[in-house]
Amino acid sequence: MIQFQYHTPASQYLLPEARSIETGDGTLHLHLGSAYCLDPPFEGFGPLLESQLGLNDGCEDLYFTNAKEALPVEGYQLKVTKDQVVARASSKAGMFQAIQTIRQLYLAGHGLLPTCRIEDSPLYRWRGFMLDCARHFFTVGEIEKLIDAAALHHLNVFHWHLTDDQGWRFPVDGYPGLEAASRRADPEHQGKEYGGFYTEADIREVVDFAAQRFVTVVPEIDVPGHCGALLSVYPQLGFNAPQRPECGWGIFPAVLNPAKAEVFAFLKAAIGTLCRLFPGPYIHIGGDECPHAAWEADAGCRKLMAEKGIADADALQGWFTSEVAKLVKAAGRRAIGWDEVFEFGGDALDKEVIIASWRGSEAGIKAAKAGHQVIMCPKDKGCYLDYQYEDDPEEIGAPHKVSSFTQCATFDPSEGFDEESRKNLLGGQANLWTEYVRNGREAEYLAFPRLALIAERLWNPQPVESLDERMAMEYAKLDGLKVLSWRGASA
Repeated sequence: MIQFQYHTPASQYLLPEARSIETGDGTLHLHLGSAYCLDPPFEGFGPLLESQLGLNDGCEDLYFTNAKEALPVEGYQLKVTKDQVVARASSKAGMFQAIQTIRQLYLAGHGLLPTCRIEDSPLYRWRGFMLDCARHFFTVGEIEKLIDAAALHHLNVFHWHLTDDQGWRFPVDGYPGLEAASRRADPEHQGKEYGGFYTEADIREVVDFAAQRFVTVVPEIDVPGHCGALLSVYPQLGFNAPQRPECGWGIFPAVLNPAKAEVFAFLKAAIGTLCRLFPGPYIHIGGDECPHAAWEADAGCRKLMAEKGIADADALQGWFTSEVAKLVKAAGRRAIGWDEVFEFGGDALDKEVIIASWRGSEAGIKAAKAGHQVIMCPKDKGCYLDYQYEDDPEEIGAPHKVSSFTQCATFDPSEGFDEESRKNLLGGQANLWTEYVRNGREAEYLAFPRLALIAERLWNPQPVESLDERMAMEYAKLDGLKVLSWRGASA
């Protein structure tokens, strides 16, 4: 067990570091007899305090109450003395963040909390983490473990990539064949059938688990490309349908047919199902890496382009995105798309569509200047967690691609934005694609500690040098959660 000195500054216990923190003299010991008191409207946090900190209901060893003045939505104040912890917030979201900071102090100090005063709130409102469950399937338990660890580090969005060429992972009302699109004969598994399907009960469990941690779940259906699994069971919806979901990686020719009314009927049904299962305000509609050759060769697509005055296949993708975004808007949700939807949609794309900039920073900056809100997740700035920590053939992750410790610890989503366009910057997220990630333990290893480093860049950015003093405690927290993590280097 790592032992920490009582005089260690409280700031070294935290990742992200709090906005304002003062260390006192001494510690408070949280133990099995410690108890909490919750003032309205925070009574519902009892089960979380009991499960995460082992506390009991009954007295004011830990007192959770309203702030004396209005604080930001996720802001909180925390005072730890030798005798008591007092947390104050103006909202439930803020109180949850206070509880996670107490949890960080508890895990890092093995039950001994340094006396301190903290005032804290985030820099960005969108602090996200994406997990691709289409290339490899992850159990509900594996997903919840990652969400819990992300929430500990003050992340508040879970982007759930549910469909791709290798699998379609959720039911759609009126389309019973989709479960067959979730399984494939996979050489990686000695040719045995591989995959999985999330039932409505599974999805509700994940959504409820995330909601208890004030994490919004954003489901993604990736269209019009990356749809081979869907077309393997409903080939009439597009071109180049495979016989079964793909078991390799790359960009495949399967693509939806924008000239068919049946495609939009299916997408309306899919969006309707997502709205029923996911109460959050967003639906991600994909839009990346779409092949256009089949559209250019098809008479029906050429006729559609002529009728609509669409110049070429690139513009046809822009038109398709706009139509899907209208379906999302009509359902009472807001669409998000990868940066290609802005590239091909141009000025015709509804400004309410949020752009997730993954190919680099330039697309996000242009979209923000054009009036779109943006989420920054550039693959070359440390935001791709499926990349290796170092270019090492012995390491897991995408071969010869690197998101280094230092890249993650210096990521700045606002880099290159001017003052006006920065107003459209929602924040950022880290993406964990899973072509080379087979299970939850590998996902944990690739995510941590890099996800924690990015979380700090989105909450309260600190110099990379400050991490040298904090990583031992960060690893103590991860060990306490039984999260596997990479420990190859310091900052």
